Amino acid sequence: MGAKKILESQGYGKLKTRVGIALIILILALIVFSLYFLFFYAKPCGDEKCFVDAMVNCKGVSLIREDSQSSWLYTIKGSKGDSCKVEVTLLKIKQGKIDSEELQGKKMSCLVQKASSQFPEKDISKCTGVLKEELQNIIIKRMHDYLLENVGEIKQEFEGL
Repeated sequence: MGAKKILESQGYGKLKTRVGIALIILILALIVFSLYFLFFYAKPCGDEKCFVDAMVNCKGVSLIREDSQSSWLYTIKGSKGDSCKVEVTLLKIKQGKIDSEELQGKKMSCLVQKASSQFPEKDISKCTGVLKEELQNIIIKRMHDYLLENVGEIKQEFEGL
């Protein structure tokens, strides 16, 4: 009995409680980790064919697509009816005007028909989010600037009708 009192005096009496709490925390951490990989993790695709194939079933995959003007990140987030919900992020502008650079890092959520080979930014009418709004603002501003620069030519064309 002397050993039991010594262990209790050093805090080992609450060992069962501490082990129980540690196990509960460990189990909760494993559940959260598993849920993340089941519902939120998007497996990276290496090419566009992989991404288009994944859109048939709206599998959670991601793709970084680069062209001469920009880099885009696409992540399939799930399905909605006969469409896939795809999150589009503009990662980097490689070419373009300075006003386009503020679009970097912005996102939009788009609905794309399953098995479609068209990328979401080709038809932004089916998208919502900050990136779409900013793209539309830039287009409107550029159209406005074009009209102001060419108002004389436009007036002459209308007079010729």
